[in-house]
Amino acid sequence: MSRQSIALGSLLKPLPLAIGLAIGCTATSLHAAESEAPVELDALTVTGQRSQPLGPDTGYVAKDSLIGSKTDTPLAEIPRSISVVTQEQMEDRQVLSVSDALKYTPGVQAGYFGEDNKQDWFIIRGFKQANFGLFQDSTRVYSSGFYSWQVDPYLLQRVEVQRGASSVLFGQSPPGGVINLVSKRPTESSFGEVGLQYGSYNRKQINFDVGGPLTDNDNVLFRVTGLVRESGTQVDDVDNDRMAIAPALTLNFSEDTSLTLLTSFQKDSGEPMLQFLPASGTLTYNPNGRIDTDTPIGDPSYERFEREQYTLGYEFKHRINDTWSLQQNLRYGHIDMDLRQLFFLGWVDESAGLLGRGLSYANGDADNLSVDNRVTGQWQSGRWENTLLLGADYQQLKVNDSSPDGYPRDTVPVNIYNPVNRDFTTPFALEDKRTEINQVGIYAQNQLKLDDRWVFLAGVRHDRAEFDFDNRTTGSGNEANDDEVTWNGGIAYLFDNGLTPYASYSQFFQPVTDVNTVTSEAYKPESGEQYELGLKYQPPGLDASFNAALFQLTQENVRKAVAGGASEQVGEVRVRGLELEANANLTRELSLVGSYTLLDAETTKTGTATAEKGKTPSQVSDRMASFWAHYDVQGGPLDGLGFGSGVRYVGASYGDNTESLKVPSYTIYDAVVSYDWQNTTLQLNANNLADTKYVATCDYYCWYGNRRNVVASLTYRW
Repeated sequence: MSRQSIALGSLLKPLPLAIGLAIGCTATSLHAAESEAPVELDALTVTGQRSQPLGPDTGYVAKDSLIGSKTDTPLAEIPRSISVVTQEQMEDRQVLSVSDALKYTPGVQAGYFGEDNKQDWFIIRGFKQANFGLFQDSTRVYSSGFYSWQVDPYLLQRVEVQRGASSVLFGQSPPGGVINLVSKRPTESSFGEVGLQYGSYNRKQINFDVGGPLTDNDNVLFRVTGLVRESGTQVDDVDNDRMAIAPALTLNFSEDTSLTLLTSFQKDSGEPMLQFLPASGTLTYNPNGRIDTDTPIGDPSYERFEREQYTLGYEFKHRINDTWSLQQNLRYGHIDMDLRQLFFLGWVDESAGLLGRGLSYANGDADNLSVDNRVTGQWQSGRWENTLLLGADYQQLKVNDSSPDGYPRDTVPVNIYNPVNRDFTTPFALEDKRTEINQVGIYAQNQLKLDDRWVFLAGVRHDRAEFDFDNRTTGSGNEANDDEVTWNGGIAYLFDNGLTPYASYSQFFQPVTDVNTVTSEAYKPESGEQYELGLKYQPPGLDASFNAALFQLTQENVRKAVAGGASEQVGEVRVRGLELEANANLTRELSLVGSYTLLDAETTKTGTATAEKGKTPSQVSDRMASFWAHYDVQGGPLDGLGFGSGVRYVGASYGDNTESLKVPSYTIYDAVVSYDWQNTTLQLNANNLADTKYVATCDYYCWYGNRRNVVASLTYRW
């Protein structure tokens, strides 16, 4: 499938089209139901078996998740905003990255830099997020700077988002929320698929996914997923090649005890895709005209991006008795990185198109260890059901980096309108740098359910976070130690008609790893809180979920730049917002997702940096909306035909923190058509169908959004 989303800011054109598709397909489906009454058994209630908290899911609707409470709790009973992108939705839209997978999710401004082959980028509820907010299989995917993980979506069976402050369960995390990637894992039934892809920018890919039981009694299950890809990008002389494989093994020792081993290896090769361009010539007028979207800012004789990453981990589960169970999730990851990139540093002669470039350089490795231990107790006493969670986790990141001091400058200007490659030699001294981050947390959470109606949730956590940086070449360094207590609480009421109103409160904290250059003292951790009111609706007899949320989220101790290049930690940012979401398998043939987000983001405290007070932080769009519908023809001469479309709207944002540079809104259309014949599927996806040229975002630099990308795929399943 493909993706097309509509935004309620530009709804007048795309919305009638998308709604017309949905209504037309629904009418066709209902008419078929009348004429073929015997076949239309309650296909909507396909969930005679309860969905699993880790997936796989049926269609576009997930009913359970671990991200909200770390317990197997239905999403309708969690007083928080949670979205799940299912595997079927990712396959229909043929998503190319985790960022791509979340472009139809409310509250998430995904890929706001455009596509990046080094890292996935998100703004969640108005707050920028990278490095600290990403988890895989409930363990942190720790990153720092250029040493960042990127997981191919083909290796995943769902992507989950919990929006808002989330430190009680996850420790140090950004205010906008956390993202959890759920790996594909072994199944009790044998299956397999192999696929071929060919697409824009000479994209060529082979992928496979096989698994099932290895023994007659299903005590040993396996799965192996992998791909090999060669591809160019919309930027000249920039490739994006990848090889990935993810073996998994489940050992069912008994009905009460199991161990699932999850491993992966991924190698990325090419050049940095993320182009740092000037506002003049991309967003604003330049006398030489517009800089083309395929123009590289770099030089192939210098630029390089080579990354190898592997992970080793497991999930161990043991049920002690009818009341108590325990689980341990552990993941170790390693990255080897070699990155060299050129970026826009400033105009040398704007009228002549001459600009100066800075140089990024990073060569080294990183090790990430995350382990989460939890004990769960479940019992009933009279009218009360009780679920008690006790946990302790440890998270560590070590980075060994060889890089220059700051960003050296290329001494030769380049004409961005007529770049000429040259034999690039820029000698600079490298420094040996070591970074280590440790976090130890203990947490407790209690869920109470009264009369199958009232749901109460309360949690508390204590964290000890340590940061240590050592420049072994210069002998300089800094360290920071933070102790933090966070808590959350929520209440919900379950009506018979499927409505669940709720209210919740939560806190977050995120250590600041820099030191005040003026006072030489460590900064306080950024912290804050969220208030949320929401309404969830799961209509009886319909496989659908509708959600609405109002929230206020505040971040304190924000650093703001002051004169002399220093910064002061007196800033505060407040975001208020509304989110609407719909996920539905309306019939056996028709599935859809839709979302709308309205944000009011404001810098409320600035200290001496008064120009930013009352202004919107850079890169944050004020509204987003999306709609995607997919229809599979069942029966008749067109049996096996599938098609879908969607529209995605991203509202205007600002390219600085003082609202002096405005980035216009944009609307993107996507589409898919497919045909299933026996065990074979032929599918054609087109993202940015109209090939719209747009600036995705600016923040001193500007970044182009993705141009049209067409991918044809052929998949055989057995």
